Amino acid sequence: MKKNFTEIEEIIENRIAKLEEEYDLDRYDIEEIRTEAYRENGWSSDPFPLDEEEAEEPEEEWHYRSIEEQLAEVGMSMRDFL
Repeated sequence: MKKNFTEIEEIIENRIAKLEEEYDLDRYDIEEIRTEAYRENGWSSDPFPLDEEEAEEPEEEWHYRSIEEQLAEVGMSMRDFL
């Protein structure tokens, strides 16, 4: 019998809470728990997978310096450069 979304999410939360007491779960572990819970309860896949944006590593903030800033660093002006 196919369970509804709310029941499955409760099952997932309980499994994750129990496992987190013993292990540090990463994104892939949680995805696997979610997929398994949905398949066991009559769904073909997880209808609400974790957001890809959350999974990505935060990008380093780059500071792109203008040509003027770079030239000033070495003591040149745009007139000298051109």
